[in-house]
Amino acid sequence: MRAIQLFACGFMALTLTNCQTESVDGTSMDGYNSMASKLAKMSEKMKGHSVYVSSNTSGILSIFNINESLEMPSMKSLGLPYMDADGVEYDANRDAIYQVNRSDKALVALSNIAETMDGDAIMPTAMGPSTFENGRGSTLYNNKVVVVDDVTSGKLASYHVNEDVITDFRQYQVGFEVWDVHVNGKDLWAIEDVTSNLVYFENFHNAKSGDLMYTAKVAIEGLVRTHGLDYDAMTDTMVLTDIGSAGVADDGALVIIHDFSSKFMAAMDSGMLMMDDQIRIEGDMTELGNPVDVAVSPDKGAIFVAERAQQKLLIFEMPMSGGNYAPMYSTAVLGASSVTIDF
Repeated sequence: MRAIQLFACGFMALTLTNCQTESVDGTSMDGYNSMASKLAKMSEKMKGHSVYVSSNTSGILSIFNINESLEMPSMKSLGLPYMDADGVEYDANRDAIYQVNRSDKALVALSNIAETMDGDAIMPTAMGPSTFENGRGSTLYNNKVVVVDDVTSGKLASYHVNEDVITDFRQYQVGFEVWDVHVNGKDLWAIEDVTSNLVYFENFHNAKSGDLMYTAKVAIEGLVRTHGLDYDAMTDTMVLTDIGSAGVADDGALVIIHDFSSKFMAAMDSGMLMMDDQIRIEGDMTELGNPVDVAVSPDKGAIFVAERAQQKLLIFEMPMSGGNYAPMYSTAVLGASSVTIDF
């Protein structure tokens, strides 16, 4: 117990001032070293190096490790007991995946992901209640997952989650078709399907079940039909996907918006965020047709895309300006429907 106290004092030196110095014997120091080693390993594990891709046709969860290289990641495939999946979230605190199981219309948990091997067949360790009909995108925050129900009236279903239990939390009616969502702090951003609109819900964290009124809705100039979004708060960067025409396999694009907060606020009056405030990746070299989901890592300088029409995972360098850029990495993922990262 004394070794634990001493380690805590050292570890929390920046915030604690009342720790007392004590001498320790060999046994105590062994305990200290063991705990320090475990915490160091946990810290390294929490950093993460993996990209997770759902499929809505194959019954496979694809995991790519980019620790060695963004251009040549290693990969493993995990078999699932359902074929159709969409939104995927990784919980680093529990080493668990939460995935939208469209086959059974339920959110499921998949546990001990780091211990799995290529080719393993895994079973859900938890399944939530069936409270959505057409599950699409999802977002994880504060031990909760919000799932999009892409129906005409527009719904969101929120769940309390861990690796063992998933329970219904709240349900919201938003009044428009939704494809994807992202929570940042207490606020939520949503994609309005079949439009170029990005919708903002302030203080979503405190919203009760029932009708949910949006705070602002802004169209993105030049964007045809948006599906995926991801936001990095540290760099204030928003990335949106443009699937163009759903029936065309080569007209997709990515929209990157730096200094997003100020640009979105400025656009609230006019209702449109202009082309001059965007960076676009588009063209025949991009392999973008129907990019249905996206994850961004400014720390890695990379954008990760689930490309449905081409059935691929694409990795792009973060561009400094718009252009027709080839991805730095492209690989087949049958039925690619959603992507997330753990770093």
